[in-house]
Amino acid sequence: MVQQPIYTQQPAAVKEDKNPIVAAILSFFFPGSGQAYNGQTGKGIGVFICFIIGYMIFIIPGLIVFIYGVYDAYSSAQKMNKGEIPYIASSNGAVIGFIVVEIILMLLFFFVIFAMIMGNSPRYY
Repeated sequence: MVQQPIYTQQPAAVKEDKNPIVAAILSFFFPGSGQAYNGQTGKGIGVFICFIIGYMIFIIPGLIVFIYGVYDAYSSAQKMNKGEIPYIASSNGAVIGFIVVEIILMLLFFFVIFAMIMGNSPRYY
C-alpha cells in the first residue's frame, strides 16, 4: 500500500491596501520614495535621478519632475488598490533604505556644490 503525501494548505498572502496619501507625502519630502512605497523601486530611482538632473539644468524641469513624482505615487497607489495595475508588495525596510540612500546622496551633492563655490571664491588674508 502506497501512502499519498499530505498537502497542507498555505495561507494566502495578505494584500494590504496602499495608502495614496502616504505615498504622496513620502514623494513630496523625498522624491521617488512614494514609488518605493508602492513597490516600484526602479521608477522611484528614475524619478529621483531626473529630479536631481532637472534641478541641475534649471529649476523648472526639476519642479516638473517633482510634481510628476508626487502625482504618480498617489495615482499608482490608488490604481493598485482598485486592481487597475498589478499590486507590488514592498517592505518598510526597503522604503527606509531608499530614503537613507537618498539623504546621503543629497548631502554629498550639496557638499560638492558648496566645495565648488568655496573653491572659486577669492581668499583675503
